[in-house]
Amino acid sequence: MNTNTSLKPFLSERVWPILRVLVLQLLLMTGIIGNLVGWLVLVVLVDQLHWLDIDFHGQTLKTISPEGKILGFVILFVVNLILVVLAWRLLERKSLREMLWGFSCEQWKPLAWGLLAGLGEVLLTFGCMLIFGVARATWGLSVVPSKTIVMALGWVLASSILGPIVEEALNRGYWFQNIKRGWGVVPAIVITALLFGGMHLLNPNAEILGAVNIALSATTYALGMVWLGSLWFPIGWHAAWNFAQFFIVGLPNSGLSVSFMGLEGTTILATELSGPHWLTGGNFGMEASLIKTVILVGAIAAMLWLKKHRGQTTETAAYT
Repeated sequence: MNTNTSLKPFLSERVWPILRVLVLQLLLMTGIIGNLVGWLVLVVLVDQLHWLDIDFHGQTLKTISPEGKILGFVILFVVNLILVVLAWRLLERKSLREMLWGFSCEQWKPLAWGLLAGLGEVLLTFGCMLIFGVARATWGLSVVPSKTIVMALGWVLASSILGPIVEEALNRGYWFQNIKRGWGVVPAIVITALLFGGMHLLNPNAEILGAVNIALSATTYALGMVWLGSLWFPIGWHAAWNFAQFFIVGLPNSGLSVSFMGLEGTTILATELSGPHWLTGGNFGMEASLIKTVILVGAIAAMLWLKKHRGQTTETAAYT
């Protein structure tokens, strides 16, 4: 048996795709390229064209102005999306359809299911918090300056459109398909879930339970994507969760609060939390609540049961 002949497929299918995943993730997590491009854009817009009044020199995410934060996130997500697509097309030499990212009219169905799932999860989690008495909601919308409205629209673009698209294209798209190619569906689901949860430990106010819940969310996203055969399902679920948690119930989204983003008065509800962090999620958001843990475990069990039941029904029908 030729060792080189047997080793080559092993490397090409099981090793190199994983290494490319890790290198791409390292580039995106460190923000080397995204931060460089963002800095250059701000230099042009602020220092050269004087279109924006943002002091970004020597600033960090905590100290820069809210409009600077929002613009920075938009730039970072756009750059990262370009990087993911280019890496998939040039390094993997595959079409977007091969990461289950199609753009036909039929894709609105999995997108709609994802949006409904994300909205339902937020309302169910928040409803349980109200019932348990650990959350108190009041009307949040108020008259705000036009600048704040523009900032809110910018944050919708960044957090509820670009962010979910980038993260799902990277996680359920690039990572998942590369791992699945050499190791199968189950390892791909488990590994990408762990990676997705772990990367959120870098967010402000991160908590271990939050990372665990985000890994569980990644599992539901992957199961739905595999079941429906579309990346738009996890994109929709992710987008709806981000939007509803922040702009409907007024709670932090992965550690980024309404006040931190300077968007008071732009959320439908203003919510005050009282109680232990493990129940409310604290400053990280409902992602770090044990209520979400229970809901997600139930959702995963229900999805697996439905998949098994549907498979048995299909198999029975084939023999009748």
